[in-house]
Amino acid sequence: MNLKVLQESFIQQLTHSQESEDFLSYLKPCGNLTEDQQLAIYQNNVRGALQSSLAQVYPVCFNILGENYFRQLATVYIKQYPSRQCDLNLYGEFFSEYLAIQSQQRAELIGFPYLGDLAKLEWLYQLVYFAKDETVFDFSAFAQLTERQQAQSYFQLIPALKFICSDFPIQSIWQANQGTLDASRVIESKPEKMCILRKNNQLEVLTVDEKMYQLLRLIDEQRTLDELSILGCSDDMTQLIKQGWVDRFAVKHV
Repeated sequence: MNLKVLQESFIQQLTHSQESEDFLSYLKPCGNLTEDQQLAIYQNNVRGALQSSLAQVYPVCFNILGENYFRQLATVYIKQYPSRQCDLNLYGEFFSEYLAIQSQQRAELIGFPYLGDLAKLEWLYQLVYFAKDETVFDFSAFAQLTERQQAQSYFQLIPALKFICSDFPIQSIWQANQGTLDASRVIESKPEKMCILRKNNQLEVLTVDEKMYQLLRLIDEQRTLDELSILGCSDDMTQLIKQGWVDRFAVKHV
């Protein structure tokens, strides 16, 4: 087995918590440890690192579920979704979908139907935190487009802005766990729409109304300025550009 194949095999043993007799045969004796015990040390270290990473990305879910139960869920998730990248800050992309399924299948989670959406909010918060800095919208370049080109232009939200809609009060639950919500306030079970925004290195989770949410969704769908105008959103679109929520444009083929 050449070095490249050996390294790839080693990674597979770590990420899938599997043991290959062929791979184990390449391990040398180490004290009283058997080959599978040697490998288990590395597997435990990797699993522990990924569990800790998930706990950092999803701190509110961690608090709600408790450390022991969260780690049990995380262990199963890690087996199903091994890490595929070197940046642990971006590990856990599918954890919200996983929790949504678990909240439906596990009897002990029947009272937590919001877990999937809450995890999605925390994941978007993570993405916004590590998003690249936005650029300034190039008004000069946009002004040089022909009228038809402007009408067929679509826009892009800044990387440091994400939005989400939930049937559950996930923003209120998130705020309660940040200590920014009055502890005496009863959290109403109602849908919430919000955006996560980073401006001047400060992150905020902001409530948005139906009109703003639909505009953000239309922008994300790459609707053209002409389409936005027909839907009566052109003025709001202009305002978003001015306040720095949109940083670039492109022209669809005309």
